[in-house]
Amino acid sequence: MDRTQQFIKECLFTKNFEDPNKPISDNRLQETLLILPTDGGVHQSLRRNKSKLKVTIGTVAEADAAAASSIKHPNYRKITKNARVALKDYINRCKSSVRNAKRIAREQNITEKNTLMDYLKVNHPKVWEDLPNFDKFKPMHEQLWIGYIKEMLNIPVEVRDTSKFNINRSQALFKLSMADYNGSFLKIVKSVNKNMIGIEGIVIWDSQKSFIMMTEGALVDEIKCIPKKGTIFALEIPLNDEDALQFSILGDRFKYRSSDRAGRKFKARRVDDMLYYVDPSF
Repeated sequence: MDRTQQFIKECLFTKNFEDPNKPISDNRLQETLLILPTDGGVHQSLRRNKSKLKVTIGTVAEADAAAASSIKHPNYRKITKNARVALKDYINRCKSSVRNAKRIAREQNITEKNTLMDYLKVNHPKVWEDLPNFDKFKPMHEQLWIGYIKEMLNIPVEVRDTSKFNINRSQALFKLSMADYNGSFLKIVKSVNKNMIGIEGIVIWDSQKSFIMMTEGALVDEIKCIPKKGTIFALEIPLNDEDALQFSILGDRFKYRSSDRAGRKFKARRVDDMLYYVDPSF
């Protein structure tokens, strides 16, 4: 192509430059004529995106570096596995100690909790050390979880006049569906297993299919694994020393880990699988 042809100089440069010869003298003209599509820039955008999709050694290395930086700890899988093993070992030790403590109480005809604790401390120190203690987990509920849930629901630390207190219940239920229940105090109010009704305690682990709770017993404290399926839990959030907000948790709809519920959007669905809550004949 002749870069100095008269058409370009007279029809284009004269309308855009004071000196039509300036682009020519500055060597700003290309040797070839470029014909671009008139699609509003879509073609160029597609070309840029296509170039980004090209896989090279550099892009693979960058992806590996980004993946490595996103991992908080190089041995996070091993740590997670060890945590599960440690929890399982703790639960098994507690259950074994509770069985031994109840057996000793029957053999020694001990009916008082304090008397049994004193006897075990002196005569069976290993059993006494491995027994679960409900009082040790009270701060987890009173000092941590209550403050956490009140902050999540925008509830004041103490509500003096509950008659003037108002809360958006639909928004509160949405937040409660994503909340972490480790440290909450739950009570079983309805269950397909009638023996579990009335059990209450502090949740020490919110697993996918069960709540692992620390319960306070008349003779010894115990750890109980309560399945979520077929169970309704009662939850109270204290407003002051006398009043509290009351909610119910349907265990069948909570069969997710707390970390999974945080990013999950609950949708309306059929409830025919829960009719036995209303009528046991179903």
